[in-house]
Amino acid sequence: MDAGQESVGVGIGEPGSNETQPLLGRQSPDASSGSSNASKQLSTRHAFAILVSLQIGSGIFASPAQVDSNVPSPGAALLVWALGGLLSWAGAASFAELGAALPLNGGMQEYLRHVYGDTMAFLMAWIYIMGVKPSSMAIQSIVIAESIGSISPASPLVDGWLVGIAALAFVSMVVLNSINTKLTLRLSESFTAVKITTVALIVVAGFVAVIAHLTNPNSSLSGARDWYSKNWFQTRPSASDGKIVDWTSISTWERYGHYSAAIYGAVWAYDGWDNANMVASEITNPGHALPKAIKAAMAVVLSCYELVNIAYYILLPWDRMSTSNAVAVEAAKSLLGKPAAVLITVLVAVSCAGSITSNVFSVGRLIMAAAQRHYLPGFLAKRGLSSSRGRRHEQDSTQSTSDAHHTDENASTTFDAPIFANLLSTIITLVYIATGSFRALLTFVGMAEWVFYVSTVLGLIILRRREPQLHRPYKPSLALPLMFVVVGTLVIVRSAVFAPVQSAVLAGLLVMGTGVSWLGR
Repeated sequence: MDAGQESVGVGIGEPGSNETQPLLGRQSPDASSGSSNASKQLSTRHAFAILVSLQIGSGIFASPAQVDSNVPSPGAALLVWALGGLLSWAGAASFAELGAALPLNGGMQEYLRHVYGDTMAFLMAWIYIMGVKPSSMAIQSIVIAESIGSISPASPLVDGWLVGIAALAFVSMVVLNSINTKLTLRLSESFTAVKITTVALIVVAGFVAVIAHLTNPNSSLSGARDWYSKNWFQTRPSASDGKIVDWTSISTWERYGHYSAAIYGAVWAYDGWDNANMVASEITNPGHALPKAIKAAMAVVLSCYELVNIAYYILLPWDRMSTSNAVAVEAAKSLLGKPAAVLITVLVAVSCAGSITSNVFSVGRLIMAAAQRHYLPGFLAKRGLSSSRGRRHEQDSTQSTSDAHHTDENASTTFDAPIFANLLSTIITLVYIATGSFRALLTFVGMAEWVFYVSTVLGLIILRRREPQLHRPYKPSLALPLMFVVVGTLVIVRSAVFAPVQSAVLAGLLVMGTGVSWLGR
């Protein structure tokens, strides 16, 4: 749950229970049996709204710089964004088939367990606990810091200040989300409208600049000059990781590596499409309604992202697109000056805070579930003050059963956040903030997530051959999962070579996770 993914449900039991719920996923109505008998309450319109809200998130305000710095032209960047949208669409359709055919509590983790076994399922949860979630929260914290830094009087801020601001922003959100669950859920819901409003404002600003230029070419509102004076597909040098990339002289292999990094930037912004499986299990007549919802949602999100990026290229000089991770703030400042930049900074910060909120919630529950299964120390499964209060009530033999139940119910609504789990994720995330750059972390998250995305969709292909009799209310063309697996694998392999440090960290975590899984058994 990173750029666009704002859903926060995690399928686990209460601490101290003997339930063996999945480490990662949503609670189905029939969790005990592993299948869903949920009433079909979602229409095509509901499914469409869920998929759109899950995908539009903080990534669109930051990852355009990652994409632009790894492609030879603005036109190529827009093509990468389109490819990212098509890949996400293929993935969403594949996950929807799995969700409709295997309505299991736990989502992707349970699909991996069904196809490959327990170790693969645990590895996914382990990588999300130790890598994906902390790195995503570190990225979002860095975006907040760089957005603030871009409007500060001392801009540009030195790296030490940016790290400090990012750490402070993250710790503040963890503290806020460690009070109780109700507050966390309310915060997450309220942030969604802010994100969509921010995207709309940027697109409107781009339209204003175009109209102003057509009305008066010398207008101060017509944005930068590059968008109407240069060829959008003409190759030009770009800046990647502090180095100038001369696209006319690099090899095909290097070009492939840069494009892979660009695709990771795009698909991170689209993240959230993997929750189509949640929609599939609860939608009325999924075989008919779900394809319509997916196609409509992907068309809307892809169009929004294309329009936002076109607006960035209109509002900013093209040589500044690849140099700032606070692209939205820079674009607002270039058109309307400091006041607009301050407004967009606040909106971007709130949007990123919403993403951090969702990740704090979900990773805390993941850690609790891992502790319940004895993969991590048992104290990590405790919730705030409720555990100690519950023990006191159990020791009080004179208290009636109804009073005890009433008090436990109160305990679950005040200070019920997983304090120790949140503390662990905070420590891991702060390490990533202190040691990783925005773009290095983005590549790492991309590789980690896509290893499991590709494995899951490959599992779909395996199941079609292994279990042809399985009832599939929704079954997209085989071309979609095949395209997803082939392109995803190529991108993962090239990125692993192109980013050896990140691939080494991922490989180390996978090896460590395998050992933890066996020890846990």
